[in-house]
Amino acid sequence: IAVASGGCAYQPQPLLQFQKSFKCLPHANGRLSSVPADPASSAKVKLIPPPEMILQCLSLLLIAAIGHSSAAANYDLEAKTFIDQSSARYYKFYDEIAAETYTANNEDDFEALFSKLTNVKRIADELVSISRQASGFDLSRVQSVESKHALQELRSVGDLFVLGDDYFSSVQMNLVALQTLSTDKDIEPYLGGAKMPDEDDSLIAYYPDIQKIVQQSKDSDELKYYWETWREKNQLWASLNFYTIVQSYQKAARILEVPVHKLWYRFDSHEMLQQMEQAMVELKPFYQQLHSFVRQELFKKYGSDVINPNGPIPDHLFQQVLEQAWGADSVLEDYFPRSELPQYDDFVKHLSAKALINESESFYTSLGFEPLSADFHKNQIKEPNEDKPDDDCRPSIFDLTPHVYLMYCEKVSFRKLMQYHSHMARVYYANQKSQLPSYYFKAFNLEFPVGEAVVLSASSPAHLTGRGLAKGVQFTEKALMNRLFRMSIHTVLNIPLYYVHTKVMHDLLNDTVDMDTVNRHYWRLLELHAGIEPPSDRTEGAIDFPYKFYVNIDQNFQTQKFISEILGYQFYRAFCQKSHHRGQLHNCDFYGNNAVGNDLRSMMSLGSTRPWKEVVGKILPNNASLSSLALLEFYQPVFDWLKNHNRQANAKIGWTSTKKKIV
Repeated sequence: IAVASGGCAYQPQPLLQFQKSFKCLPHANGRLSSVPADPASSAKVKLIPPPEMILQCLSLLLIAAIGHSSAAANYDLEAKTFIDQSSARYYKFYDEIAAETYTANNEDDFEALFSKLTNVKRIADELVSISRQASGFDLSRVQSVESKHALQELRSVGDLFVLGDDYFSSVQMNLVALQTLSTDKDIEPYLGGAKMPDEDDSLIAYYPDIQKIVQQSKDSDELKYYWETWREKNQLWASLNFYTIVQSYQKAARILEVPVHKLWYRFDSHEMLQQMEQAMVELKPFYQQLHSFVRQELFKKYGSDVINPNGPIPDHLFQQVLEQAWGADSVLEDYFPRSELPQYDDFVKHLSAKALINESESFYTSLGFEPLSADFHKNQIKEPNEDKPDDDCRPSIFDLTPHVYLMYCEKVSFRKLMQYHSHMARVYYANQKSQLPSYYFKAFNLEFPVGEAVVLSASSPAHLTGRGLAKGVQFTEKALMNRLFRMSIHTVLNIPLYYVHTKVMHDLLNDTVDMDTVNRHYWRLLELHAGIEPPSDRTEGAIDFPYKFYVNIDQNFQTQKFISEILGYQFYRAFCQKSHHRGQLHNCDFYGNNAVGNDLRSMMSLGSTRPWKEVVGKILPNNASLSSLALLEFYQPVFDWLKNHNRQANAKIGWTSTKKKIV
């Protein structure tokens, strides 16, 4: 608006811009003058005319503001209508995909599979349509903060489906190929099968065949053979399939006009990586003490021809230590014999597979959660496919919408019981978020650390004896230490691997490294953060990732594992404090504590309606960042033992540079 003598000129613009463009100053005679914010135009300023002229100008301004507000309100209403409809469509489409997957039992029925694939393609097109329509909204015209957030989230629901037919003809095939790298029977057994049962020379797969060998073998040459042979056999296809996945995410992000790391991680990866790095710094003193102990025990077993007593640990031996942590041949055997621990499978051998699920559910109902519905037990718990060997069965879950499906295994074991306790966290988390729209349904993967905290409680000797599962078992102080030490090997030695795998993927996605140099980058990170080296010289063009790297790679599984391990111990300690636990943290059981359940529900019900730290703050009000301090408190008895043992053994803490070459 320009105010001049005898008239009023009007130029439409938002009210806020008008207020910023002009300011009112008192005039010498007590009346106001309207002065442009630009001093260069001050020569044009004149005194405001009489009151009736002011009213005329203000009326025009009011009409402009009302018109602008009406247009903005209409645009917001249009956006809100689209958002509500798209949220409902999102749930509907993913429920259909889940139903298709849920009923896909007979994989030999080609017509049924083709029908399912056709339906999934149709649903994929619908999800891509939501992404494109969301991208069509001008966020600068949307006034509602929630609507802006919703539109930003809906822009990416098309995910890799935006690649169109390339997703089904290429990307999906590459993902399946990476998953089957570990299950293809294409490896000749060591020494032509001389060490196999009945000297069977049939080709074997990494999972479960070679993994079982690693869990039992004491022969370093045998372990080295399988480590090298599996990689040499698969490195060409692994490189090709893996790089296609990386490029697919980069291409999909460009199409969706979202940062590639947001599409991959589903959250602010920069801040999360900073938190992960801080957790690694906190963990380092304990990790180095444990690494030193493990290296010394391996050196005593295999000698200097196999391992440098001051250097990194060869990866084939490192994997042996991880796989044998709970076995009778672990590096702990001379100090804490496995025979002094109970057989955990004996605790559940009298239960059925369904009873394991019910026992897991009872943990959550003891915290005040509602029992799962009869409809869930009847229609959403999937019985295993009896055509598949039971030994290879892994429980799985679909929880992208409130309508959750859970597939269980007929095999009964203590490990399966703990897996169900973990999966139930995802079931109950989805239930608590059921009233949220789709764009707030994702919860920063916090269901995984919740499951980890519950498993820590449910596996504690206090819980096992309290629930009557460990009948007649006495957990002495030495037995408690035995258990704790084995847990530390399984947990603490894996955490740097999750970090390195996350960092490698992050650097590939942002083109910090490429596929020609990633292997050198990978081994440099492993040496730096984990003190691990390859068993022999490697080529730069190879790809030496372990088979676990490719498991659920499209769900950034390695990052999930890192966060769930670190944050799970933080949640566990907070729940133990809430339940007024006294004594060692590693034997705390918060089963039956309603206050813990209240805190959980207050966090779960938020979904992603608040930033990550605010949501986590419902459990950790004083420090919602990732921290290894709770984990360190849990394993403090092991840390103290290691420091004393390594000091007496005069063992080197840390490691010298590797002599292995990447050429």
